[in-house]
Amino acid sequence: MKKIKPQLTQSLAASLLIFMGNLALAEELVFPTTEAEIVKALTPKPNSTLPGLTKGLGDIGDDVPKAAALIGFETNSAVIKKEFYPLIHEYAKALQGGLVDAVLEIAGHADSLGPENFNLELSKRRAQAVKDFLVFAYNIAAKRLISTGYGEAKPVDSNNNEKGRVKNRRVEFIRISSVQ
Repeated sequence: MKKIKPQLTQSLAASLLIFMGNLALAEELVFPTTEAEIVKALTPKPNSTLPGLTKGLGDIGDDVPKAAALIGFETNSAVIKKEFYPLIHEYAKALQGGLVDAVLEIAGHADSLGPENFNLELSKRRAQAVKDFLVFAYNIAAKRLISTGYGEAKPVDSNNNEKGRVKNRRVEFIRISSVQ
């Protein structure tokens, strides 16, 4: 049996810890629907560090304030369905109230139906649509919102049935820092 160099062993162990941390985050994903629930989900816990302020490997993925929103879009488009405006309104109230100092990543996600590159671009456009809605309809400062798309790369449920695919077609709000 070959011996593995200590540095490689440490690297593998660190990768496994990060992977396990990501699995735990997916299991703990919450879908708040009221301003109070959103503020609670996106407020850092005491003694936690926001991602932009981490200092060591142990901090990666720990206690990152994250909330998911099941915002519906027209099929294969980034047009937000009107019945989801009230949910976005709750996020806007949170951003104007208890999260007034928060800088958030708006992360778009997709299910696995269709070509992967199409889903990636669609998730980017959907995240941008939510950002634009918050900026133009509610005057949230654009510099506080960063839109990104992950396509089908980060499912939180199975893509083998419609119930799971609905959860995977989501937008996540991730607190990445506070306004300085």
